[in-house]
Amino acid sequence: MTQRDSVISFEYFKRLTAAACATVACSAQAQGNVTVYGLLDLALVKQSGGRATSVDRGSNNRIGFRGTEDLGDGLRATFHLQHRFRPDTGAVERAPVFWQGESTVGLARDGWGSLRLGRATTAMWQKNWAFEPWGASGFNASLGAFQLGNYTFSSDGTNDAAMGSANFARSPNAVFYNSPNFAGFSVAVSGQVEKDAGAKSRNTSVSFNYDQGPLSVMLSGEQNTDEDVMGFVAASYAIGPLKLMGSYAHIEHDGAGDESSYVVAATYNLATGTVRGGYGRDSDVGAWKTSFGYVHPLSKRTSLYADLWRQKSATSDAFNGLALGMSHSF
Repeated sequence: MTQRDSVISFEYFKRLTAAACATVACSAQAQGNVTVYGLLDLALVKQSGGRATSVDRGSNNRIGFRGTEDLGDGLRATFHLQHRFRPDTGAVERAPVFWQGESTVGLARDGWGSLRLGRATTAMWQKNWAFEPWGASGFNASLGAFQLGNYTFSSDGTNDAAMGSANFARSPNAVFYNSPNFAGFSVAVSGQVEKDAGAKSRNTSVSFNYDQGPLSVMLSGEQNTDEDVMGFVAASYAIGPLKLMGSYAHIEHDGAGDESSYVVAATYNLATGTVRGGYGRDSDVGAWKTSFGYVHPLSKRTSLYADLWRQKSATSDAFNGLALGMSHSF
């Protein structure tokens, strides 16, 4: 073989390799996709009444992996893994559950909806955050704790001594179904298959939702593993840059009486950012909170924010809080 033949053979090999790689890449792209996403949110926080200044989260920090695989005839396999962590210390948010946010595998098809198995937010908790200006994070100025009263203590109730076996927000060992959207209407249902050790019952939850144009409405009910029963109704309506929102919850605690709580809030989009504010009250325990804030986007992924609140809990006098923070999504 001559030197010229060797050069031709080498060029042919390079082109063949490039074509093969392109074919594999196109095939992989056609069959499925994987998305890596996350959020980092930290703020300088100061509260009155002797509470120290700290660096703390304003939202739930997370990194996640989700994707689909095309199985043909419109059927898709799905998976979703989400890890929660504390960027101020680098620690896991709530050990020993590493995939605290979600760990599911399932099937989905247009017109049929999606079915998942594993650990994820219950039907009631999948969309309640949309009716609270701080995304119902529960931290700093958020009114999330007043959306659902003392039904809430942690995102991992099974391993939280304060709630015993009661699940808050998420159910492990569960089945989750989300219907397709029919003219704005959709339904979400979730239920535990395996009962937690020491639990009174399995977590069951259902949510009826309407999202069409400026109006969103949610009607939901849930029983947790301590047999506390929750009813939740919420709505929001957008009028130009102004969005009004509110929610009401009623809880029947097993053996501990009833409880009611509500939130009224609003956001207003300015040319430079978003103003947010609201009021939450738990009438049965005498707790309330008033919050105001401003979010200034530096880009589509990065924002600066300032929040101010005054709060009274069931066990303390009223105090003030201030948070100056930054959030970055990817």
